[in-house]
Amino acid sequence: MILLAVNQTILFALSVVVIAGLKRGQGLGDVVTSGLYSNPALALLAGAGIVIMAIALDRATEAMANRTDPAHRHLTEGKRRILRLYTLACAAGVGLAVGLAHAFGAGSVWTHSTAQDWLLRHVQTVLDYVQDPSTFVFHITNPVGNFLVQHGLEPLRSFFVETPWPAMTFGLALIAFLISGLRPALITLAMLALIGLTGEWTNAMDTASQVLVATLLTLIVGVPLGVWAAESARTRRVMRPVLDVLQTLPQLVYIIPFIYLMPVSIVPGVMASVLYASPVVIRLVEAGIREVSPHTVEAAGAFGATRLQTLLKVKIPLAREAIMLGVNQGMIMVLAVVVIGGLVGSGALGYDVAQGLQQSLFGQGVLASIAILALGIALDRVTQGRTRKRIEGLS
Repeated sequence: MILLAVNQTILFALSVVVIAGLKRGQGLGDVVTSGLYSNPALALLAGAGIVIMAIALDRATEAMANRTDPAHRHLTEGKRRILRLYTLACAAGVGLAVGLAHAFGAGSVWTHSTAQDWLLRHVQTVLDYVQDPSTFVFHITNPVGNFLVQHGLEPLRSFFVETPWPAMTFGLALIAFLISGLRPALITLAMLALIGLTGEWTNAMDTASQVLVATLLTLIVGVPLGVWAAESARTRRVMRPVLDVLQTLPQLVYIIPFIYLMPVSIVPGVMASVLYASPVVIRLVEAGIREVSPHTVEAAGAFGATRLQTLLKVKIPLAREAIMLGVNQGMIMVLAVVVIGGLVGSGALGYDVAQGLQQSLFGQGVLASIAILALGIALDRVTQGRTRKRIEGLS
């Protein structure tokens, strides 16, 4: 568990160090953020380096945890050999990631190298193909992006922005009261009032509309996959490495490919947030359904319920707290990526923060950051549910 804490600390630190490229921090983060506007192929290569580094560091700390776990002292010699090879592979991955970081971050090592030129040329070829209006990829991604903007993002943004702020404030507080109780409702009311005092109400409502659309898409993806994983051991085994990889990547890395797949400015941040938050929703839903008492499931079967009836009328209703926690955590993680989407034209609060960092507008950045914090707390309280209250009462 201590090494798990080290693992999570390393991954969160990597995420923040990458974002530090906004202030010309050295390393891969600077290459990514500067390349987004001037050299997209180089930004993608640096993003690949970040992916390798994240996965290697994650697997290396996991291997150390396995090697030091007392439960593994009784492993057979064959399993010990496999574990040693796994550790060596992770160490080699870390070495490769550090080499890529030095190559891209230093700038002078590979600037004129044949290898980098070859990679950049082929990556640019792929980007040109994706963005070519005559290709089938563009005919898929462009309509999807336009549909999300015309039938989801813009109508919801107009509703949030044009609704008088007192009605919106008390409406959200009422939802928080019905779902979570009196105290969360009062906190929601205070946070929304704080957003109004910062003068960022319009931008905050714009951000909230993006968060809600992305959260809905996340639930459409995450809940069915979580149920499927809970009901099928094979599906769970197949999905586990994919979810492990997705949960190790920094937020900025998710946005890079969607910038070129979906060129509509507001869409990349939304789609990237769906990809970032889905693993958490999938795992929480899966855990909630799997933890339903087997005696309850057996009783439902004894009364003649089919597998589908047991799932819909027993397991899912009893797992509603875990599902609600998935909604809560998914929404907060969506907010984290939507805000970073301000770097690529998503506007709203993320854009104000990015401008404040890049143009040294300290006051603007601080006010936008306060509004983001208040919005995050408000969204958390609205979707918190009454689980914590019941747990506190039991304790």
